[in-house]
Amino acid sequence: MKPILSAGRHRPGSHPLEATTVLNQYQRARRHERARGARARRKTIALALAPLAVAAVVVVVLLLRPTGPGERTIPLDAKARSEFVDTQGSKLSEDERRLLGRFLARLQTQESAGAAVPKLTVADAIERQRAYDREVGEAQKRIRERLEAAKSALGVTVREQAVVKSDPGKSASDRSLRYVLEIANRDKRTVDAFGLRVEFRDPSRKYVAAIPTLELKGPLTPGETGRSVQMLPLDPRYHQSIIEGGAVQINAYPTQVSYADGEKIDAESELKRLVSLAHAKIE
Repeated sequence: MKPILSAGRHRPGSHPLEATTVLNQYQRARRHERARGARARRKTIALALAPLAVAAVVVVVLLLRPTGPGERTIPLDAKARSEFVDTQGSKLSEDERRLLGRFLARLQTQESAGAAVPKLTVADAIERQRAYDREVGEAQKRIRERLEAAKSALGVTVREQAVVKSDPGKSASDRSLRYVLEIANRDKRTVDAFGLRVEFRDPSRKYVAAIPTLELKGPLTPGETGRSVQMLPLDPRYHQSIIEGGAVQINAYPTQVSYADGEKIDAESELKRLVSLAHAKIE
């Protein structure tokens, strides 16, 4: 037998039990890793979907929440609008009902003139009417203040009124109402020009005619009185009672006063602004 002088390096093999243990640990680690990844993905998805879920809940709450009377939309149809007001009016305060009523009256006037009716909620209509009333009130206050200032500056008296024969073609009846205006400057400044409103009424105070702005020139120095003869052409369609000698009351008062120093009292522009406001379209 040949003696063995040297031998190769021994490479021990794995023990079967040891190999199984390592495999199981590896598989558990892989399962744990996959489970952790799945949890992370679910968490990411949940975070992404959370805002959508909240939004959906809000929408559902809004849809299920009862709509207050102020949030309801006013119908565009006139008949449906009237029925709507009857049913919703009891849910509003007394002040809100009055505001809504005035707004719908303006809306009805606009609709009758052929203009479109805007789509509004009850709350919006009430707020718009409140703003409109406030603006009208401020305009009326300015008019009163300026009319009082103009009347303090100028005194107007009507004298010598009579129905007279007018020049051919001057009036439909060849008759005119003649009257004299006496204007006294009560101010301490010279008046260069002024405008008067002249109103004609029957004994029952019903309007017969009106001259919105009669423009006259000065100058009128402080304390001076001017005189102006005026003629109102008479039309049988509107002034028959005057033509036949019926009584007529003439009232004249200043609406504009222009002074020599450049200052001016102007209630006329405020009157026009108020008329424009009343005819403004609701959009």
